[in-house]
Amino acid sequence: MKAFLTPLMCTLLAGPAFAQEPPKPDQEKRIQDLERKLDILSKQLEAQSTGTQMEAPDQGRFGLGASASKVYDTKGGLSIGGYGEVLYTNTRSKLLPDGSTLPSTAQTDALRAVLYMGYKFNDWIVLNTELEWEHGGYSDRSTDGEAILEFAYLDFLVNRAFNVRAGLLLMPMGFVNELHEPPSRLGARRPFLENEGGIIPTTWRENGVGIHGDLGHGLTYRLFAVNGLDGIGRDADHGFNAEGITGAVQLGKQAQANKLALTGRLDWTFTPGALVGGSFYRGNSNQGGNDTIPDTGVPLDTSIAEVHGEYRARGWQVRAIYAQTSISKAGVEALPAASVLREVGTNQAGGYLEVGYDLLSSGGTRQSLIPFVRYEQLKLQKQVAAGVVADPANDRTYLTFGMDYKPIPQVVVKADYTKADNKAKTAQDQFNLGIGYNF
Repeated sequence: MKAFLTPLMCTLLAGPAFAQEPPKPDQEKRIQDLERKLDILSKQLEAQSTGTQMEAPDQGRFGLGASASKVYDTKGGLSIGGYGEVLYTNTRSKLLPDGSTLPSTAQTDALRAVLYMGYKFNDWIVLNTELEWEHGGYSDRSTDGEAILEFAYLDFLVNRAFNVRAGLLLMPMGFVNELHEPPSRLGARRPFLENEGGIIPTTWRENGVGIHGDLGHGLTYRLFAVNGLDGIGRDADHGFNAEGITGAVQLGKQAQANKLALTGRLDWTFTPGALVGGSFYRGNSNQGGNDTIPDTGVPLDTSIAEVHGEYRARGWQVRAIYAQTSISKAGVEALPAASVLREVGTNQAGGYLEVGYDLLSSGGTRQSLIPFVRYEQLKLQKQVAAGVVADPANDRTYLTFGMDYKPIPQVVVKADYTKADNKAKTAQDQFNLGIGYNF
């Protein structure tokens, strides 16, 4: 079949070369679209012949999942997709070093219900949005719920290697921030590294503009300029703290943009199912102070870098990631001594290794049964400013093991148990059950 594809591709793409006039713009667009489709077909045939076909829920475009990127493959007009998850959590009781006990708690949560709504105006202008309701949604009776805009951007598709994106953008970092549909990841909860209070707070989005594309040979990239983090925060509930940068993300809401930041990502899929890559964030997080904390005038230079690798083939699902954050010590030490902002780690680091295996991968069925294990380590105050004592509770490890069952690729039932530990001996173990879907 490969031998057939090569002359076919050459014949189809060489046609315009015999014309007396240069190809028209619409002809160029058709050629580019044909190249993309033939490339996808070639990869699928190679994957099938080598037994490295990846699972359907992970197949998407431009770093997004299958449901989030549906609009790109429509002929035009409106596109609708979505995902959701419901979670049961039982937190185990914990005997503390001082003799007191943290009680066991149990909770159910309609964690997320999401709609992707996109509109393809023409061959090269695409609108893509994600509308999300969390914790049952927001109302007078559910003030802790949320109704939020997760992303909303316009894509201007110039060609395969160079496209322009502008709007509310997902930061292209880690595994989960862009690709977070429940069937695409193992476990009922997102990894602690890639969640609120982790090194990469998920879901992290900011307003910005940038470029992205496919360079061929398995190389893809994204590069965006965005409003920077607000390390001091707009009020006492925002800004840096001992658990990291989560409180400083602005999420597109009247975001302070006195200081901008740059974020980018490069991935290399060197064989079907195997990927390595890295991403970064760099910017000044001092946006100018607030009503209670004046502008220090000292930059809060913030850098985040991560490297990752993934293998999904022959039933195996393996992920590894290491991430590190650095915040300028001089900028942190210029903050008020009594402020929780000063407790942020000037250096934070963490990583995880996750391994799963689909027991039904060789059974000729669309179903999956995937036992997995994931080990994580987080040091949220690896280094701190002068005069700050690191909280031993922020030196953490997690061992999670569980099972994902997919009756079809778009629906998953999950169960897992997390053995949690920290140097303060205050961490509580968790048992989780969840259901999820995407469409």
